[in-house]
Amino acid sequence: MSKRTKKVGATGWMGPRYGIRIRRRVLEIDRARSRPATCPRCATTTIQRVASGIFECRRCGTRFASNAYVFAAPPPITRAERETEAGNA
Repeated sequence: MSKRTKKVGATGWMGPRYGIRIRRRVLEIDRARSRPATCPRCATTTIQRVASGIFECRRCGTRFASNAYVFAAPPPITRAERETEAGNA
């Protein structure tokens, strides 16, 4: 028996509804969401999406705010920023 959702994959449940462009966008987001992400703090690939825009490292327990579906690491803290934080504290 054939698979039937070869082109649209996990969005096959939508059937012919909503148009192919939207189904492809949803498919791209679903595939990107399930890719492993690297934790910027402990450098392991253990980031998991907790809620919309909230990601948590399963190893060190650090939570990050990022894009809604796909984790984008925050920019690294520079030496100048660290010094200004130390001066303010």
